[in-house]
Order: sequence, then structure tokens, then C-alpha cells
Amino acid sequence: MTRTGLLTDRYELTMLDSFVRDGSAHRPAVFEAFARRLPEGRRYGMLAGLGRLLTAIEEFTFDADEIVWLREEGVIGDETAAWLADFRFRGHIDGYREGELYFPGSPILAVTGTLGECVVLETLVLSILNHDTAIASAAARMVDAAKGRPIIEMGGRRTHERAAVATARAAYLAGFASTSNLAAGRAFGVPTAGTAAHAFTLAHDTEADAFRSQVEALGVGTTLLVDTYDIEQGIRTAVEVAGTGLGAVRIDSGDLAEESHKARALLDSLGATETRIVVTSDLDEFVIAALADAPIDGYGVGTRVATGSGHPTASMVYKLVAIADDEDAPLRPVAKKSKDKASTGGRKHPFREYDGDGLLVAEIVTAQDAPGPGPGAVPVQIPLVRGGTTVHRPSLAEVRAFAASALATLPADARTVAAGPAYLSTTLVEAAAQRPSRDPRKEKAMAQPTRGLIVVDVQNDFVEGGSLGVAGGRDVAGRISRHLAEHAGDYAVVAASRDWHHRDDTNGGHFHEPGEDPDFVTTWPVHCVQGEAGSEYAPELETGAVTHHIVKGMGVPAYSAFEGVSESGERLVDILRDAGVTEVDVTGIATDHCVRATALDAREAGFAVRLLPGLHAGVAPETSAAAIEEMATAGVEVSA
Repeated sequence: MTRTGLLTDRYELTMLDSFVRDGSAHRPAVFEAFARRLPEGRRYGMLAGLGRLLTAIEEFTFDADEIVWLREEGVIGDETAAWLADFRFRGHIDGYREGELYFPGSPILAVTGTLGECVVLETLVLSILNHDTAIASAAARMVDAAKGRPIIEMGGRRTHERAAVATARAAYLAGFASTSNLAAGRAFGVPTAGTAAHAFTLAHDTEADAFRSQVEALGVGTTLLVDTYDIEQGIRTAVEVAGTGLGAVRIDSGDLAEESHKARALLDSLGATETRIVVTSDLDEFVIAALADAPIDGYGVGTRVATGSGHPTASMVYKLVAIADDEDAPLRPVAKKSKDKASTGGRKHPFREYDGDGLLVAEIVTAQDAPGPGPGAVPVQIPLVRGGTTVHRPSLAEVRAFAASALATLPADARTVAAGPAYLSTTLVEAAAQRPSRDPRKEKAMAQPTRGLIVVDVQNDFVEGGSLGVAGGRDVAGRISRHLAEHAGDYAVVAASRDWHHRDDTNGGHFHEPGEDPDFVTTWPVHCVQGEAGSEYAPELETGAVTHHIVKGMGVPAYSAFEGVSESGERLVDILRDAGVTEVDVTGIATDHCVRATALDAREAGFAVRLLPGLHAGVAPETSAAAIEEMATAGVEVSA
């Protein structure tokens, strides 16, 4: 493990030392990361670095030598040294998904835990998110300007060697096609690209010799750099050496619009009509947009994506927004009032609204004690860390796909490179703004729903292709998503459960012993292991309307969602009762196992229960029919 504890500012630990000394370190607290404004002229930002940050938080620890050094430097005293000896973050983190768009005031990250463990994360959170977000926000604009033509990230020689790796990752998730950086390819699976520099040509006796050597090594599909001496002659030599099947030529100097037109005409005249033209040389979104009508097939971007000359800082901050006076006291909002640097107190909950075409039209942020917005508003934050364990680990490919879908929610005018104000400003709704009407008719119309929805275990391992895949699982996941899209506002609570089993143990005999076969009654194949792809929600399930994510089976057998807990440790039965729920709809996988157990437990807890037809899938017809009959006998409303 690479420890990250010292990747911080001294004042983080001097504050911690004071909190430990005066007994405040244990007080519950909430910190939030957000940007007060976007860089001038930018209409949106794109969050990046989250995957790197969550790993870095897992590794935020201190070894004995580091603690000795901190004491010798006078940073901490004996009490804090003991506090740090077994420190790791054990709190909760919620936030926007990586690749999500953000605007001024968007609460991108909410870190909940003790004051001591939350305060020391400030520098780490901001250094990673500010860097990667600035890269991705610039890269996304370049991708839009390129209008589908691929861009290679090649800025490693213009920045710190480790920053170059993070840059390649952030640019790729924002839509770049590849990187020249091999470390990023190895660490994150970013596709790599690159052939030769001018030095390669200069090292040979002739340009033809250089091209011949490269083609022999890399094949005729390679890209030849044709502007070392003379572009026209370089192209002629390239085609002469490689033939008309040459993959591409690269131009790195001159008037790129003019040179690309001339190159296209020359290549076509030589019969190399399929040879692509790639251009490099201090490109950014503005230059790429200006080249939109040029016959260019791809771009290479270095300096302008990897350094500050190409992207203004994201300017995120990390602020304490709520604190409790002692361990058992409720959180109370706190806020900074400084001129131009004010913050809003209290843990905030962001929601978004979309029009009929799926375009983003509003971001609503509810303050700590304010009720949520009405039907149609989709929660933005998701659970990222629970009890110090990362619970959200999408692949970089999944993050990249999500980023593209997030950009697609912006209207065309917000995706141009033209300067303008932020596309959205967050609307803060505070409790005082939501005083109940005294008009009885209005009070009835505004009454909160008393029904809850439980979505049981719609996970990758339980749909087709998973280790315990159920036929029809993906179809059911899609139908549940459509049900939520139409009826989310009918529910006071939408709870989604997941099996969340431990890695490398049998989870109390739930997994079969090594060398033995599972009996598929009490023992099962390995499935839904924390942090692995099989435990994630099936991609066909849209979870934006889920209000509570429930995990179960952490080291023990568990079937019913009522055996699990929420991201904040609450039992499902308490969540439902606290929300005034009296009736529960049950959906999910599998009818004859976890759906059955959940519905029966809901009846046992006193709720009126419906099994929604068409929104559940079972392992086998016979056992599913028996389970439905058992549920009906227990008082569950079932339909054919």
C-alpha cells in the first residue's frame, strides 16, 4: 500500500492536534466540497478524480516512522501520535458520480464522520479533485469541439510525471480517445498511441530511411510525421515508402487549416484516399473549433490539456457545514460569512430536474432540515464510502460512458466553446421556505405519500451473465426503471437492497467451502462481493430515484432487505416507519428467494404489502409459484 497521510498541509494536523487535546476530535461533523463559481466563461464543469480520491482515502494512514517525524517537527503531540497510530477513515462519503456535471454551489462531495477524521482529508480531497476536474472540464470542451474526431492526450512532457498519469485518466474519461502515456495505460487501462518524434527522422540519413524503418517496425497502418523538412515532400515520400494503404500522416507545424487542405488534396492525388490526417501543435478547444471545416481526422493535444495554460483551476473548496456539540447531540449547521467566501451551513441534498427531451433544466439543493423537492426531481449524490469501505467502484469505461451521457443532458448552446455564464445556478431550498399551508385543501394536496417501494437485489450477479444469473433479470431491471420514471413521486421511500458479501471468507457459511459444491439451498457460489462488479446494480436499473441504498449479508447469510442497513446504518424498518410509510410495494430478484423473504418480513413488520406484477424474476417457475402462494397466504397482495 502507498500511504497518502503526508500528502497534506501542516495545518491539517496542527488543527487535529488541537482537537485531540481539547476532546473535540470525536464530535460528529460534515464537510462538503463545492465550487463557488466556475472559471470565467465556462458554462459547466465535469467532476473527475473521484476514483483516484477514494483509493487515496483508503491509503490515508501513517506509519511509525512518519509519526515519529511529525512529533520531532513539532506538528503533533503525544496524544495525537497515539490517535494517528491506528488511524484510517471510518466515516461515510456521498457525492456526485465521477463524470457528472457540476455548477456553482453544487455539493459535489459530503464527508460525514468525526471532526478529527474529516478535517485531515481537506488537502487530499482538494488536490486530487481540483487537478483532475480542471483537466476533464477542459478536455470535455475539446471533445465537443472535435465533433466526433478522436483526440490523443500527449501532454506528459509538459507536466509533473505523476500528474501526467492523472491527466491522461481525466482526459480519457472526458472523451479523449487515447494517451501517449504508458503509465496511464498500465494503471488505468487507457488506450495508448504514439509512433515517432522529429528526432527519429533527424537520426536517419534521409526522411525515406526513417519512414522505411518505422513502417518495417509498425506496419503500413502507422502514422508518419511528415513536417520535419517539407510537408509536401514528406507526404510524397511517405506514400512512396508505405504505399497508398498508409494509415495516417501527422502535421505538427504551420497553418494547420491550410496545410491539412493541401495534404488532403495531395494524398488523394497520390491514391492514398483512405490515409488519415492527424494534426498537433498547441491545440485547445478554440483552435479545434476553428479547424472544424478542415479535412482533419484526428488531433493530438498536449500542453493545453495538461497544464494551466489550457484550463483554469476548478477552485473547489472543502468546508465544515455541520457539527454536533457532543457524540449524542444532533448536527447543527455552521457557515462561513466572509465577504466573497461565504458558505451555506448544514448538510445539503442535491436534486435535478429534466425536461421531456432529457435535458437538464434545474438543480435544486435542499438544506439540512428542508424536505425534498416534489415528484420528478432526481437525487444526484450516491453513496461512495460507508464505514470507511468504498462501496462505489465503477470501471473507467463505465465512468467514461457516464460522462458522455451527462454531457448529453446539456442543450447545444451550453456545449459550444463560446464564453457565457454558468448554464445553471443551484437553487437552495431551506426549511423556512417550506412552511405548510393552513389551507386544508392545499394540505391534502401536499400530503406526503405513505407508500414505499423496495427494489430487491437487482445486481449484476443476479441477472443474465452473473454468477447466479436469473433468466429475465435484465428485462425486469429495465421495467423497474420505467416504473420508477413514472411513479417515483408516489413513494415516500424508494429503497434498493444489495447483497454486500465479504471477500475471502464464506460469509458465515453462505458461500460454499472451497473444494465443495454449493447445495443452492443454504450454500451458494461466490457472488456479490463488496467492491466487485457483480455487487453493483445491473446497468438496466436506473437508481437516480432511490432514496436509500441498503446493504446486507456482510459476513453472514442474509436474504431479506429488512436484514440490511442503509448508508448511515439505519434499519430498513426504521426508515420506512420514520417516513410514515404504511404500505410497501416489493420488486426485484429473485422471486423465490430474497423477494419472498423481503415481502414476508414486511408483512411481519405490519406493513400492507404488494408484489408488483411483472417487476420480479425468479430462479425457477415451480419455486417461484410456491413462493408467490406463500406470500399470498401471509397477506401479500399478489397478481398473476
